[in-house]
Amino acid sequence: MEYHRWPRSLHSQAEAVFQGIRTFRQAKVQSPFGIRSCGSWKVYRYEAHRFVQYMQEKGRISLLDTVGVTEDMDAYLLEKLDHYILKKRSRQTMETLLSAMGKFQYAINYYIEEHGLDVVPLETENLCMEFYARSKAQLRKSSKVFGNRAYPDPIRLIESIADQTHQLQASLQYEGGLRAEGVGAPSNCRMKNPLTEKGLRGIVNDPVTGKLVGIVAAREKGGKETAHFVSPETYRRLERYIQTHGQMESDYQAYVEAVNRAARETGQYVPGRGSHALKHNFAQERYLECISHGLSHEQALQQTSLEISHFRMQETMAYTGG
Repeated sequence: MEYHRWPRSLHSQAEAVFQGIRTFRQAKVQSPFGIRSCGSWKVYRYEAHRFVQYMQEKGRISLLDTVGVTEDMDAYLLEKLDHYILKKRSRQTMETLLSAMGKFQYAINYYIEEHGLDVVPLETENLCMEFYARSKAQLRKSSKVFGNRAYPDPIRLIESIADQTHQLQASLQYEGGLRAEGVGAPSNCRMKNPLTEKGLRGIVNDPVTGKLVGIVAAREKGGKETAHFVSPETYRRLERYIQTHGQMESDYQAYVEAVNRAARETGQYVPGRGSHALKHNFAQERYLECISHGLSHEQALQQTSLEISHFRMQETMAYTGG
């Protein structure tokens, strides 16, 4: 059988199949299963090459030996799961690997179909689902040691902020994932970005939980407008504030100092945390909330990304600790 200039090395074969599903800058409707994100591209290829190295050490020579790929993937996932259990890693680590293996299956099958090869398609979906169930039973939902700037007790910190403007700004950052500039406190003193009545978009149902939430729309990094979900109580409080004051804004340094002061009073101060740590709190809690409502690791990251104004997996994982 002629394999259409099929590369000899397993790593080159992996590159060949992945190139077929690289669909940067394409809309989802054009390529629903391709890889459109640079962050996802890096993560999936990295995990695929680690698996390919495992196959190579086992003496495999072709990714088109789909029976061999399935056998090795089964053994590889078992080895990784045992390792993650031993090292007390979180479930999301295993789910990242499973997402990568699922995309690897799609890449190989797409290559087979595109080149009209007489090869049995790779069928590893049931295998991945089995390991997803096992990881759900044997790994913690999250290590909860995210290794970044999040506050241990953000609610107590917010309650300790005396100034009501700063307290409301902190509540919006924690509940909705807004940046400081989104709550009217841009770090650039020459920039004005008050939160006004235009940003109040009403009470709706949360797309993940179904609970009632208020939508606060804010222009943030790069001028992008993002819709953030906050509790109805905080939304009504913001409504009253804007009705009284016309808009919400404050000096950035004064706001950050108010947050730092509250952090010191509650024993949570670490240099560099500042107000942005509340955005980390939001991302971590929102990711776990998405997981608890049935979203996969990849879906939870995507939803969290949209709500913190990031659109690349790698950026969001810096917040969630993935």
